[in-house]
Amino acid sequence: PKEELLGVIGTTGPAGSPVSEDLRSTVIELLMKVEAANPTDAPATSPLLNGVWELVYSGNYAPGPFAVSPTRQLALFLYAGGYTPGLFALNVARQLPGGLVDAGPLTLAINRAQPRIEASSTVTLPGMAEQAVKVRATLEAESAVRLRETHTEFDAFGRTVNLPAALQYTRRMYVSYVDDELLVVKDESGIPDILLRK
Repeated sequence: PKEELLGVIGTTGPAGSPVSEDLRSTVIELLMKVEAANPTDAPATSPLLNGVWELVYSGNYAPGPFAVSPTRQLALFLYAGGYTPGLFALNVARQLPGGLVDAGPLTLAINRAQPRIEASSTVTLPGMAEQAVKVRATLEAESAVRLRETHTEFDAFGRTVNLPAALQYTRRMYVSYVDDELLVVKDESGIPDILLRK
């Protein structure tokens, strides 16, 4: 089932691309089979979490109109855990004529020391060099499968912004599968993100 899942995900395009309902249903069904065969006990505390991962599928992306305000997108990016740097930039890009903004793939580095997470992507704007976008977050295990992630700072356009406590978005996530090459994390509503180890 894992190889079949990876094969299907390979047809969905970059993470954040629109996915048909049929393809989304296929991914969900294959995920259920893969998760049932999770080889890792207590995945939220497993050292297998550590490493560099690339987001290859995000179930949080739903086709359809988005609010036209980039500031709303930034608020969503800070508030909604699924709005990773790459998806934030992609959604802003879709609001501009001719796709003026190009967002690169999302990479997630998980370390042993806090802040354990650094999510990084790139944004290219007209007339500007490619810009790195990074978000750092703490990651704490709350149970054998549940993690608490708290965004603490981000880098964008040459600036590092430390988020004050009132703006530090916290979310709970559930690790439903992890091994030496695949990581599946779900938010509290059950929407999956699928990552491959780089």
